[in-house]
Amino acid sequence: MGWVTETLTRDEREDVERQLEFWYSSGYCPDALLIALSTLPDGTRQRPRQSGERPGGFLRSRLEGWFNDAAQAAMTEVHEPPRRGQSFEAWFENNRRQAAAEGTGRRRPRVTEAGQRARDEARTFAASRRKDPLARLRESEQRRAAALDSLRVEGAAAPVIPASPQETRSTPRMVASFAARQSVAARSPQVVRIVQRLREEKRGPSPAELAVLRNAVRDAHHNAGLGTLEAASAQVGDDTSALTPEGLRVLSFLDHADESKLPVEAMIRLLTLTVDETATPDTTTRETAVPETAAPEPNPSGTDAAPD
Repeated sequence: MGWVTETLTRDEREDVERQLEFWYSSGYCPDALLIALSTLPDGTRQRPRQSGERPGGFLRSRLEGWFNDAAQAAMTEVHEPPRRGQSFEAWFENNRRQAAAEGTGRRRPRVTEAGQRARDEARTFAASRRKDPLARLRESEQRRAAALDSLRVEGAAAPVIPASPQETRSTPRMVASFAARQSVAARSPQVVRIVQRLREEKRGPSPAELAVLRNAVRDAHHNAGLGTLEAASAQVGDDTSALTPEGLRVLSFLDHADESKLPVEAMIRLLTLTVDETATPDTTTRETAVPETAAPEPNPSGTDAAPD
């Protein structure tokens, strides 16, 4: 029907799949379809596929003659297939029955005495080395220490390896600042508006919408960074009158940071829940409200349209 190097688009592949699914459900097997593509029900030869003919159109035009054109026939009624097929279960049963009758079925290879002895030795050796992970780790450390000791010059003192500096761990304020930036970006009106529309329509974003969404997320992260700077300045000067909604939310996260020993993920969830519960209705409305002109509709160029 086609060439090995031929590449189908998504629409062409779906078209071919729909047509093949119909003919398969009508009792046509692959061999019957190949015969139907070459001849008509009366035995007339069909012309071969042309160089510019697409697969979907080729299937549709060649198999059109196999529909039943009788007056009392339904629109989806087709002629009997030129070669009857069989289900996979029937083929498998026939194949297994034929293999059993001819003695050509797959047999388990016989193992010689030497092979069985080697297999038993391998199993015994593998079972003897199955130790718990802690014992294997200790043996590995002992082998490494022995290898290092073998490189030491006899009579020389063992070198003193300085202790590694203490690992820098994330502080609660660092976690609070990170959680605040992520929360501000997630609550951006533009991001919420695009995501809500995709959820309502139950589909994924188009390339243009994906570009607009990326721009919106990038702008939201930029605003969250500015809000972090505002919150840091407000903590030094104790003046929160000029803070933007993003700065107020970041400052709220920083105020709720504590010295809990929770994992980072749990600390982020706890901070977000605490800030959302203590947020004032005015702040919540100002952050999550979506003005009608907040985010422009996506355009094919993938950039936000300039306001009038």
